[in-house]
Order: sequence, then C-alpha cells, then structure tokens
Amino acid sequence: MENLSKIDFSYFAGQIVTDVSTEENQTLHITFEKGNLMVECPWRIRKGKEIILGETDCIYEPKKFSRKNVKELLLSKKILNISFYEQLILIIEFEDNFNFELFHTSSYFEGWTLQGDEGFDLFTLPGGEVSY
Repeated sequence: MENLSKIDFSYFAGQIVTDVSTEENQTLHITFEKGNLMVECPWRIRKGKEIILGETDCIYEPKKFSRKNVKELLLSKKILNISFYEQLILIIEFEDNFNFELFHTSSYFEGWTLQGDEGFDLFTLPGGEVSY
C-alpha cells in the first residue's frame, strides 16, 4: 500500500483492550488501558487473511452478529502495532494475529477518532483527511 503515515503510534503498543461498547445505536467505542478509539465508519476484524467479522455482518444479520462479538474477539487483546495508510485504512494489529481495520467512507461525516490519555488525538475529517 502507498502513503504509509509517519505518525508515531508507539504510545499504544502493549496496551490492552479493556472494554468495547455493545450498544447498537451508539458509536462503536473501544477502550484501551490509556486511550480509546471511537468508530463511525465501516470496519472489519481479520484473523490472518480471513475476515471473521465486519460491520456489514452486524447490520444485515443482527440475530447472528453484533457488537457483543466484537467485544468477545477484542477484549483483553494486546495492541502490537498501528499503521495508518493516509486516506485509505487504519489497521490496529493485535496479538493472536487479529487485525481491526477502519475505512473512512464519508464526504460528510467524520470517520474515527483515536485518543491517548496523554494528549494524543487523531481523527478523520469529512472526506477522509486526517487531523491531529
């Protein structure tokens, strides 16, 4: 992929997921030990090369898939690395070969916000541009 951002995400490496919101009509919120991620755009979870859960699954098969599945998959997982390919995708790599991937798809709404307790604040603006 092109346009790998030079933003330093090392602050998040080693942090553990401590909570995942399960309210269906609210912003998806993933809490880390010293930070959080608010998701308002399409996402998916991969294990290796296989997609094991995506936002589309939760929308179109809510009896089978929900945010409770996200919580089951990511709770207590350690962040290994974060990569951001500008205007394309944010990838959070977790232990056990899990990846959480975000795709900003709106020209009108913000897509996601990644925050650290010590002032790290990165978010995508309408149209996909990143701001911090």
